[in-house]
Formats: sequence, structure tokens, C-alpha cells
Amino acid sequence: MKRFGLDFGTTNSSLAWARDDGEIAFCDLDPRAVNPRVLRSLLYFSLEERGFVVGRRAIDEYLAENMQGTLIQSIKTFLATESFQQTWINDRYWRLEDLIAVIFRHVHAVVRQLTDDEDVALVMGRPAIYVDRPEREALAHERLRRAAQLAGFFDIQFQFEPVAAGLAYEATLEKPELAFIADLGGGTSDFTVMRLGAGTRGDRREDILASGGVQVAGDSFNARVMTQKLAKHFGDGTTFRSMEGRQMPFPKQLVHQLGRWHEVSFLRGPRTRDQLERIKWTSSDPKRIELLEEFVDGNYAFFLFQEIERAKSELSASERTVLRFDKYDIHIEEPMTRVEFEELIAPEQREIERCMRAVLERSGCRADDIGALFMTGGSAQIPAVRRMFAREFGEEKLRSQDFLTSVAYGLGVVARDMTVSGSRLGSEEA
Repeated sequence: MKRFGLDFGTTNSSLAWARDDGEIAFCDLDPRAVNPRVLRSLLYFSLEERGFVVGRRAIDEYLAENMQGTLIQSIKTFLATESFQQTWINDRYWRLEDLIAVIFRHVHAVVRQLTDDEDVALVMGRPAIYVDRPEREALAHERLRRAAQLAGFFDIQFQFEPVAAGLAYEATLEKPELAFIADLGGGTSDFTVMRLGAGTRGDRREDILASGGVQVAGDSFNARVMTQKLAKHFGDGTTFRSMEGRQMPFPKQLVHQLGRWHEVSFLRGPRTRDQLERIKWTSSDPKRIELLEEFVDGNYAFFLFQEIERAKSELSASERTVLRFDKYDIHIEEPMTRVEFEELIAPEQREIERCMRAVLERSGCRADDIGALFMTGGSAQIPAVRRMFAREFGEEKLRSQDFLTSVAYGLGVVARDMTVSGSRLGSEEA
């Protein structure tokens, strides 16, 4: 039996192989990417019905076809959403698990290239919490399992992503350590407190003192920039006259959808388009409503959110940046300083901090007891986030490795150690 660990992330995915010799090896999921170990968790459906593609190729074909097909990103975010049952793409309905299975089939094809063994075991990562409602939590978990089965994986087990990150960090240790693990990704921020020890294997459930998470992370920061800095170019702040003759503010629900890349496409629906047409007719600034219509019709959301990502990354190293966007009649040039960005994301950061402290309290430990704080995930590179953890635990305790592949490596460790001891390390069997 061959064993693999898959980190299916909101933004990026990666795969580790637990080799027969006990070594953990990363698999190249996307040869077109700058880092072939990392696959962008997105898929593209061409209007020309040539099927679907994933990762960097999805972006390339989307651009080559002038943004006319359907590009889907952050699909993991919908796992716990009961209202998302199916969507219509290229003359057929797709359930959420069908769409996720497209990405997993790509992963399965990579596995088949590496081994002819039909008996493959997969350890998949999952957030410490999808949502704070048991029935929706169960729905998310079941959808993820079904998607893996549709892709051809049948021996499936799950492990919390922050626990997997902790196991990746453990592989670097020479002596036991009590660690707080922070996995700050695109969709969720997940934490665990865990006793780590060099060379430790077997049943580790007693070593996991507490785990928890919150649905606030990189996508939430991007949404804050979009709604607070850029939405004004697309109607936010304008007014219109209702059918009853009252002066009304631009609908906050539309601003909310505008702030989430994976929801912008919903603005193309006929009901919303009719609503925008009525608003434009009596708007205090109809030009900005026209720009919103052009933004939606032109499928420009991908480009603007890419610019937000670029600016966010630049502010990790610089004190200021400029958000620039220039397509059709949409001309945006918005300066943003690091201080301003940190003020924008302060509410989300407070949610992350509250969750972090709650997990620490449930573990029965104090910050002084923690020997190291291991940070992984793309959002762990944001200076304000790192300062928050440094204030709580001390700058000297902060540790990090590869921000995008640590979880996959730890899932590979889980898969390997199951072969040795039969232990699930506190994971769940599908």
C-alpha cells in the first residue's frame, strides 16, 4: 500500500508521499507553477467545452479565452454552506463535491504517475473547525470525503491541519517541546497546543492538548481591502431612490459579495442585474454603477483580487504600496500604507487573537509554558499577525518553515506512522 498526505487548501494545495523507506517526499502537483509543489486550488471551465483544467493552467486558459469561461476559486469555503447544493456550468448541474473532485482527480492522476499500486491510502487535512454549527460541520466533512471518493480515493483518513503542521515542525526538533501551532491560511485560522518530541511515534492523541479555529484568514483580509478601499469605485457610498420614493444607500449585501472573490460571480444573476439597473436609473452617481456592471460582465474580479494579493504581500516588506487597476473605463490608483492596512484588518485580527487565547486556555497552559510558536500558512507572513503572536508568546519563540507545504509534510508523517503503529494520531477514519 502506498500512502500520501494531501493538504487541500482554500488557496493552495500540496501533496506529500510517505515512501517505503520512511522518507517524506513532496510531489510536483503543478509543473507550470513557479513552485511545482504547490497547486492553486482553482479550476476553469472553458466555454468551448474542452472540459476543465486546474492550477496554473486554469489561469492561463482563462486569460487566453478572454475571461469568457468559468473560473472557480476558494471553493473550499463553501463546504459548510447548506444553500450551495449545485450550480449550472456548461449545460449541466455540478454539486459542490463534483467541483472539488475535479481538483482531487488531478491529484489522483499525479499519484498514479508515481505508483502502479492500486492500494492507495490518503490522509487529508481538514480545518480544526469549518463552522460553529454541528450539522454544518458534519456536512462539510461528508462533502470532502465524497469528493475524494469521486476522484478515486477510497482508503481515506483525516487529520486536523494544525496538528499536521505541528508534526512537520516536530521533524526538526532534537528534544521534546511544548508548542503552540498556528496555521493561518486563506479561509481559516487554525490552532493546536501539542507536546512534541524528537523521534516520537505511536498513538499521539494524548499529546494534543487542545485544538480550535475560526473562519477568518487571508480571504477575510482581502475582503476588508476590497470593501473599505475599492468598493467606492463600484457604487458603495452612493444613494438611489426606492420605488416608494425614499433615498436609500447602496445595498450593503452587494458590497459584501463584492468583497469575496468567490461570490462576485453571483452578481451576474438576473435578479441582481435587474436590481442594479433599477439602482442606476436613480443613482446619485450612475457612472459608478455602470463601472460595477462592467466589472462583473468583464470577469475582472480575478485581476483585481490578484492586485490586492500583490499589494498585501508588498506591505509585508514595504511601508506603502499602490493598488492599481486599469481595464475598460475602470481606472483605479489607490495608495495604501502598511499602517492603514493593519487598521483595516484589526477587527479580523482581534477574532484570530480571541480564538488563539481560547485554545491556549482550553489546553490548560499559559503562554509562558509554551516553548515555541510554530507559524505556517500564507497569512503567517503578515507583520501585524506576527507581532500579535510575538506579544503573546515572545518574539524569541516564533518559528516557521515553508509556509505553503508544512501541513502536507505533516500529513505525510501521519500516513507514514500509521504504517508503523496503526495509530490514527487522533484523526478520523472515513
